[in-house]
Amino acid sequence: MPSKPNYRTYVLYCGRLVRVNIHSTALAPDAPAPGWPELADVDLLRTLVETERRRRRLDAAMRAAVAEAERRGLAADTGYRDTVELLTDLLRISAYEARRRIEYAAPQARSRSRKKWRVLAAAS
Repeated sequence: MPSKPNYRTYVLYCGRLVRVNIHSTALAPDAPAPGWPELADVDLLRTLVETERRRRRLDAAMRAAVAEAERRGLAADTGYRDTVELLTDLLRISAYEARRRIEYAAPQARSRSRKKWRVLAAAS
C-alpha cells in the first residue's frame, strides 16, 4: 500500500518552525486587499507558500507555451512577422518583455565553432 503523500512543509515563524499545509485555501491569491490586515500570521505564511507554488507552475506553463509557439512557427501561420509581434499583440506586453520570454523559454545554444567559421568565411 503506497504511503499518503506529505502535503505539509515547515516555515520559520517567530524563530521556530511551524508546520504549514501548502495546499491550504486559507486565502486565495486574488483575495481583496481589505482582508489582508485581518489575516492571521500563520494563514499569511500559508498564502505566501501557496502563491509561490502557483506562480512557479504558471511560469513553467508560460515557458512551455511560448517555446511550443516558437517551435511551430505559429506567428507566421497566424499572420504575424515573428513571435515577438505575436506575443506583444496577443498578451499586451512590450517587445522587450516578449523577447525576454522567448529567450527564457527556448534559449539558443551558440556554437563558438560556428562563429569562427563565419569569421573565417568573411575574411576569405
